[in-house]
Amino acid sequence: MVNNLCVIIRQPLGSERFTLGLRTALAAQAGGFETDLVFLGDSLFSLTGALPAYLAQTLAAFQENEGRVHCLREDLAARGIVEGQLLIKNLDAVDRDGMSSLLEDSDSINVF
Repeated sequence: MVNNLCVIIRQPLGSERFTLGLRTALAAQAGGFETDLVFLGDSLFSLTGALPAYLAQTLAAFQENEGRVHCLREDLAARGIVEGQLLIKNLDAVDRDGMSSLLEDSDSINVF
């Protein structure tokens, strides 16, 4: 039985997969699942500027309902992004071991 899931977004803003991943995370959470949202790779660039209102509201609603948001510290460094540049509150930047633990604890992993 699936109790908790992880939604990984790898695509940048402008890709429909970015929007679908964000909407999936919120829908899963609203459905009663413990949900972690992970931004990897180029999706991190999307968090350095203003999001369109709909996406900003979706992300805010996810976080307001105890949604946990993570990113891979190595991906930030590889793209020259400093954590302070990200416009998202309560983002947990983890190393590879932390990401491995997060994924191992997930009953379902969905990649967008």
